[in-house]
Amino acid sequence: MQQICANVMEYCQSLMLQSSPTFQNAVCLFTPSLSETINRDGPRQDTQVPVVPYWRLPGLGIIVYLLKQSASDFFSYYDSHRRSLNKLQNVEQLPPDEIKELCQSVMPAGVDKISTAQKCVLARRRLVKLINNRAKLLSLCSFIIETCLFLLWRHLEYYLLHCTPTDSQDSLFASRTLFKSRRLQDSFSSEPNLDFRSGLAVVSQHDIDQLQSDAINAFGESLQKKLLDIEGLYSKVRSRYSFIQALVRRIRGLLRISRS
Repeated sequence: MQQICANVMEYCQSLMLQSSPTFQNAVCLFTPSLSETINRDGPRQDTQVPVVPYWRLPGLGIIVYLLKQSASDFFSYYDSHRRSLNKLQNVEQLPPDEIKELCQSVMPAGVDKISTAQKCVLARRRLVKLINNRAKLLSLCSFIIETCLFLLWRHLEYYLLHCTPTDSQDSLFASRTLFKSRRLQDSFSSEPNLDFRSGLAVVSQHDIDQLQSDAINAFGESLQKKLLDIEGLYSKVRSRYSFIQALVRRIRGLLRISRS
């Protein structure tokens, strides 16, 4: 699942990066709505994220929800990864039942017939596999978090700084709210009925005010601390260290700006 999410987020990011650098011609992939994450806040739910009809673009709430979920998943995988590393370093001191359980994942039958030394070899093999699996999941979660933050920042920057609402009195610039998604539309030319502008053509001042209010609550201090902790735990050893911190700082700055 994490691999699928990472692939989708990477594609969304590439569309944003390929679009025009000017906000008048920027591609916006998500509407200024956080309803998806607001409706799902609280304890983790096992139900699927609501399916968005193809004729209506999803809201930014999906990005925020995925950001929160990936942060929670990261700490779960990190704890599991750390426990497995500790066990690998002290396989001989593990309880016999735990060694047997690890061995049975590699050798379903006949574990009781092999020597203790052979059991330790099989237990190490299983732990190495678990460690590698968790390392892959940690990498995917980190990538999803970084990409979600980038998409959230770019969309918030457009909506909160550059979008002129359709109900603005300045009618000369009202057309700027028609998002210039021709490049995105051209990439889906095989789907003539798929119009990415249909869900984005009308953005009112209320929509923007509501987005800012909801984003302040959704992107609170607790989530920001989690993201910075993740960077400290994991991203420090990578070349993109401080990338999460920079995006968090930019998003926080956008949410503090008053449009009045």
